[in-house]
Amino acid sequence: MEDLAEKTGISLQKLEEAKKKNKLQLIEWSIPYYRFKEKVEHIEKGTVAFITSKGLELVRGFPKIPRALVISTGFKKNFEKAFAEEKMDGYNVRTVMIEGKIISLTRGGLVCEYTTSRIKKTINEKFFKDYPELMLCGEVVGMQNPYQEKSYPEARDFGYFIFDIRNRTTNKPLKHSEKIRMLEEYGLKGVRVFGEFNNGKDILNLVRKIGAEGREGVVLKTEEGKMLKYTANQSTNKDLQYAFTFYNDYGLAFMYRRLVREAFQAYELGLEGEELEKEASALGKSILIPMVETIRKIARGEEVTEDFEIEVPDEETGMHFVENLKHLGVIATIREVRKSGNSVIMKISRHYPSTNDRTKAFLEGASWSD
Repeated sequence: MEDLAEKTGISLQKLEEAKKKNKLQLIEWSIPYYRFKEKVEHIEKGTVAFITSKGLELVRGFPKIPRALVISTGFKKNFEKAFAEEKMDGYNVRTVMIEGKIISLTRGGLVCEYTTSRIKKTINEKFFKDYPELMLCGEVVGMQNPYQEKSYPEARDFGYFIFDIRNRTTNKPLKHSEKIRMLEEYGLKGVRVFGEFNNGKDILNLVRKIGAEGREGVVLKTEEGKMLKYTANQSTNKDLQYAFTFYNDYGLAFMYRRLVREAFQAYELGLEGEELEKEASALGKSILIPMVETIRKIARGEEVTEDFEIEVPDEETGMHFVENLKHLGVIATIREVRKSGNSVIMKISRHYPSTNDRTKAFLEGASWSD
């Protein structure tokens, strides 16, 4: 812990307190590591410190990106001009090289062997040999995605799209132009860059357009790395549809924030009359229909689960992934394991006991406490 205090600049006393409160964990793995489960002073949630033969090697957590609710004024307040990059709908992954091994970390700071095994096949390891102090920050998308299933035409099953390259110790990002140059030099896939903009109105039009194509939104960035995100209402509706399927397992804050986003974007678009009615109807369907379908399914005696597949090199890698889910408080069951060429396909069900149990209780006559 003394080494961790020196490496992070956090006092030993603060680290001990964080460990007692379970904000800091020691994870036993082939390379053991400290995981910051929550933010501690200036160190971001998801930060990891690997215990290596050379001492502690720090990998900082990806910082939170502020969100604009009204993009016309949000742009003006934050930028004179900014690049618009696509915000893809998947899960955030940092990839590093530690003791000669490619390692992929989830946003929360867990080594994911499943993600690592897939990403290793898609990236040029020479990048890390040339720049061992850097980390790739990207979004994993596709249907073989255990955290957030979303298929894209360019990545139906699995894709890793890089949106940032940062120093893993200081968390300082490379300049936008330098990042683009490196992606091209090492043949790494990056998120789409829509170009440079100087006003929020054009961003609003862009986001509505890509939202209609089923895409999430944009992240605005300056050359030096200042960031602001803005998403489409269509994406918000999909989030709500998912959340209300498992309505009692997702907090009210999750749903409330998304409803507020919908309202501000409708206002900024100047929606009135039939247009506003249409938007409200889509929002209502996103909330009511999945809840009714959940109730009907449980009334038939079935369990409401989230089912997905992962492709791993071997069963051990898949089992490690399921262990990671337990660290996240997720209850999961392996339904099927089958060989497919040189890989193993695992079908997994994620359980939502709160939604299932409470719905069943209501159907059996339990009272609702307002």
